[in-house]
Amino acid sequence: MDETTSYPPIEPSNFDLIVVGTGLPEAILAAAASAAGKSVLHLDPNPSYGTHYASLPLNEFNSYIESQTSSNPPISQPDIDSGFTRVPLGTRPVYSSAEIISYSSESLEESRKFNIDLSGPRVLLCADSMIDLILKSEVNQYMEFKSIDGSFISDGEGNLENVPDSRSTIFKDRKLSFTEKNQLMRFFKLVQGHLEVAAGGGGGESGESKSISEQDLESSFVEFLSKMGLSPKLKSIILYAIAMADYDQENGDVYRSVLKTKDGIERLALYHSSVGRKFLHNCLNLTGGEGFSAEMPEKLKTESANQLIGHSS
Repeated sequence: MDETTSYPPIEPSNFDLIVVGTGLPEAILAAAASAAGKSVLHLDPNPSYGTHYASLPLNEFNSYIESQTSSNPPISQPDIDSGFTRVPLGTRPVYSSAEIISYSSESLEESRKFNIDLSGPRVLLCADSMIDLILKSEVNQYMEFKSIDGSFISDGEGNLENVPDSRSTIFKDRKLSFTEKNQLMRFFKLVQGHLEVAAGGGGGESGESKSISEQDLESSFVEFLSKMGLSPKLKSIILYAIAMADYDQENGDVYRSVLKTKDGIERLALYHSSVGRKFLHNCLNLTGGEGFSAEMPEKLKTESANQLIGHSS
């Protein structure tokens, strides 16, 4: 059977906007356009929602990675009769190259109980502006939130340790030395004092003694943490578990962007203000089989479709 006849015709045939791809940016664009009363055609040549925001079970993860390596993209062909350019909808590779290394020949027995986010784990802090956007767009009616029960960080040897992100958890953490606990408490006290001065617009000698200097704020966050005398373990906790920095901030050959101290302080403030907000814990994620990265585009697509139905009825 001819593949062109195996699909039903699309009605209507004219649209105000055609969006290719179901990643988060494309889903937001389609939902916003449909909410504004525009007709939207949303397409994706991939077999799953989310593009590189997708979440996949382990048994599908390897095959997806292999299928998404570099390949020659299809070439657009001009249509002389119509005067338009025909754009072929092909699968665009997400990665330029990929290497899969397996540490075990045996499949994980529990692998069907979790998914892997292609873009990395994504959670929402309760005080993040994204929460307000979700509520304003009414996408939240298609979603269910679940508070994060705990945060962990690898010690570099494959072991997971709790993230001490509050005064009580710092003192209860048995894997932190007495010196590390004091270092962490002094650092958080310094940050709190700086934020209080910045919020109050305070100046004078007392304000200057509590605030972090402009020179330090413009320096890299990892340099500032080293200047504060924090141990490598504490620096990793602050950088990657609380401030959620991308890339290895101490490896110049790896990172693409350096997290400045002023941005790191803002992330710590966001994390702190998210703790205990309403009935939720410090972080949010979506319940169900898929994480935020894949779930959010799909729910935005649902909102877009419902907006279109409402405008047409």
